[in-house]
Amino acid sequence: MIKSLGRCAAAVATAVLAAGGLGAAWQTTARAAAFSAAFTCNIGDLGQTAAVLNGWLTPPGNTYDGPARFWLHISNLNLQAPFPIDSWSGAAWVNVTGAENATFQVTGSGGAVPEQGALAGDLAGDWAPAVAGTHLLSVGGLEITANSPQAGSVAVQCVPNGTPMAEVLQVAAPYRGQWVHPPVPLFHVGPWYRPGMILQRPVWVRPGWNRPGWNGPGWYHPPVYNRPVGPGGGWYHPGPIHHGGWSRHR
Repeated sequence: MIKSLGRCAAAVATAVLAAGGLGAAWQTTARAAAFSAAFTCNIGDLGQTAAVLNGWLTPPGNTYDGPARFWLHISNLNLQAPFPIDSWSGAAWVNVTGAENATFQVTGSGGAVPEQGALAGDLAGDWAPAVAGTHLLSVGGLEITANSPQAGSVAVQCVPNGTPMAEVLQVAAPYRGQWVHPPVPLFHVGPWYRPGMILQRPVWVRPGWNRPGWNGPGWYHPPVYNRPVGPGGGWYHPGPIHHGGWSRHR
């Protein structure tokens, strides 16, 4: 279910993207509508989780004299990752319906994310509308690779719940020329996804901590026992216990 968060102006600006973005300067003169979209995500072999993508998709304008750059800004995508992330890279599929049917891809990378933290950054890709009219742009899927010293490289796939409309683009002058469209691989939904599936929070068991005979898997630490103290304050040494008092061995 998509909830409009209102309109936000992206004034003419050139800025270096913060950590979590592309790490390069960008420029835009378009107006972008903020949106919020629900996704179902699979984090490697750790399990599935519900996630919400908050952000906006910025088109370069409504007149095109060639391929132009589109920006998908992710202001918040909380995957509830049960480990900190050092860096990540990702791709999103943007589906176009309405005046024409097309799909293009935006890609990018980002920096560190704390445990249970949210990803933020920018993805970018080129596309040229070929037909005038109303174009409906939606995010059709996300694939992210998260890098962590604890878990290594973890692949994350997110499937939208419904059709998360990101932007309504009014194309006044489409591009009529020829250009080599970048190849766009199909977004294949993994076998993990079932519509209406019941989700559980991903659980990560740190390797080496789940030892045989221990009661608690995962982050279980061995208990620290206090040694009993006998009469007179001396330490009690293991040995036979006699009824009626402590037994001390010399």
